[in-house]
Amino acid sequence: MNSNSMGAMPRRAREAMGEYFDTWQREGVEAWGPWTDFINDTADTVARLFGGVPGATTLNQNVAFFQAQVASALDLSGPKNKIVSESLMFPNVLYVWDAFCRKAGAPLHLVPSDDGIDIPTERILDAIDETTALVTISHAVYVSGALLDVKAICRRAHEVGARVMVDVYQTHGAVPFDVKEWEADIVVGGSHKWLCGGPGTCFMYVRPEMGAALEPSITGWMAHRDPFAFEPAPIALADGPWRYMGGTPSVPAYYVAREAYRNLEAATIPKIRAHNLALSEMIISRAQDAGLTVHSPLAAEQRTGFVAVDFPNSEAASKTLIEEQFKHDWRPGCGLRIGPHFYSTEAEVHRFMDRVVALAGRA
Repeated sequence: MNSNSMGAMPRRAREAMGEYFDTWQREGVEAWGPWTDFINDTADTVARLFGGVPGATTLNQNVAFFQAQVASALDLSGPKNKIVSESLMFPNVLYVWDAFCRKAGAPLHLVPSDDGIDIPTERILDAIDETTALVTISHAVYVSGALLDVKAICRRAHEVGARVMVDVYQTHGAVPFDVKEWEADIVVGGSHKWLCGGPGTCFMYVRPEMGAALEPSITGWMAHRDPFAFEPAPIALADGPWRYMGGTPSVPAYYVAREAYRNLEAATIPKIRAHNLALSEMIISRAQDAGLTVHSPLAAEQRTGFVAVDFPNSEAASKTLIEEQFKHDWRPGCGLRIGPHFYSTEAEVHRFMDRVVALAGRA
């Protein structure tokens, strides 16, 4: 029940790692040839899951790198220098933008929440004005699962000439979405949650119409248009998505991630969504029947794949559940985050909730 934090390992993960070792052993340094094609294929595979066009996605180790890289590409010296984000954004992202804005002397506007669950769309739209350079948001709130209206936010940002960067870590693999419909400029996400691809693989999709508009100063040798030429600085950035690469990529992690992407491509995210919502409704019903607090939107169309359930001493109950091998996680101001996936069953949900209700003292 913890796919919202760490998805189950693909059955072919060990075999995929064997393919990596075989290539390394057989090719040695010449492995960079097949690995380059492999990285492109892996990036395009994850992009197909959200409607991205081929050749617009790059890979790296974590979302923090991509957030910092985009920040390094912005010129905030003029009047159009405001960064808009949300108060419920995952702290990892805000650490980057808070530090960057402080050093740049630029305003970081965090749109507040009234209930710790959701942020009204109109409030976000009102925060976006002619001084806004970038809006960086999450598709879903990590402490509640509440979904943001990304399409409306992108529309408003583009009206004032601002760009939008959407973090889909909390949704990709559990909630269908199409980046072309959103018209988002940049989409970032990672693989160890709903995508079940393990740690070490994140992706960034840049809308093709942007072309080479971003010139990041946070970079590395793999972002060079001819990395094996080993030319001196300044770097000549690649024209395509590799311009957003950094240093030496974590190729082994990508082997595992590609197997996970293929699994979801075969299962299809709309089918996964339908199964997840059915199980999530069971969690909500069991929690409400026991008088527990549901710290997530009740309407299915307003939340991602997990349900947050809270009650007094829920943190202590979480520790007991972990000791008993009930996989889930706990977050402050949230409680238990319970995230069934396509491999979860109704029987498992009931077994889990039986134990939660008992630990809450509501049996």
